Amino acid sequence: MTITYGVPIVNLPFLYINGLGISNDGTTPNTLLDVAVGQCRDSTNVFDIALNSSIQISTAFSGINGLDTGSITASTVYAIYVIADSLNVNVPAGLLSLSLTTPTLPGGYNIFRLIGFCTIDSSSHILKGYWVGASNTRSFVFDAPQATAITAGTATTYTAVNLSTLVPAIQNLPVYMQATLTPNAANDTLKLTPTGATGDAVTINGQVASVAIYQNVYVFAKLAGSLPEVSYKVSTASASAALTVAGYIFSS
Repeated sequence: MTITYGVPIVNLPFLYINGLGISNDGTTPNTLLDVAVGQCRDSTNVFDIALNSSIQISTAFSGINGLDTGSITASTVYAIYVIADSLNVNVPAGLLSLSLTTPTLPGGYNIFRLIGFCTIDSSSHILKGYWVGASNTRSFVFDAPQATAITAGTATTYTAVNLSTLVPAIQNLPVYMQATLTPNAANDTLKLTPTGATGDAVTINGQVASVAIYQNVYVFAKLAGSLPEVSYKVSTASASAALTVAGYIFSS
């Protein structure tokens, strides 16, 4: 695969990504991500970045194929980048950053492209998941849905649910969720909406008193300040809701 720097290839799509699939490392999944061979435009759509062989990105150190700065932060979301040198002196590599827009690049590197995100749990481990898509619109699904703070929620007016430890802080991010309603009566409801919206995006109706009903839904997360949030409410405080995050769709 040939890398061309500085000369746009006009017949390739705007901000394209080919390949560059992401996965948890098969041997050390808690601290290593594998990025497959592929090619993409950089964030300015001027330069091309190509990985001619797969790479591993580690959470154990900062620098090339590691964190852009500092040490790993627990319970947060990191952006995954490929980085390169427009002069073609340094070999293209990977980087993890808390910045979703502008990583701190190591010396000798001056171009980058966001290709995905990973979630770090409370033990500073990379949560296992599956990244799908070969273009600049991709999906991520957790290996096991992750609980939010709402495990037995009884709010009867729309109440925000902070998703910042699980999903990237992107406005109007489509988030896959599993919503569970445990009704007190058969006509109880659970409703979800993007935080700040005026309508009900999702309505789940109780069927039998005290029998939980599950539904897989997706809701746009809106930013409240810098935090991605959805909101929920139940029709009566005698009912309760539980919300987990299964994954999300993102564009890079």
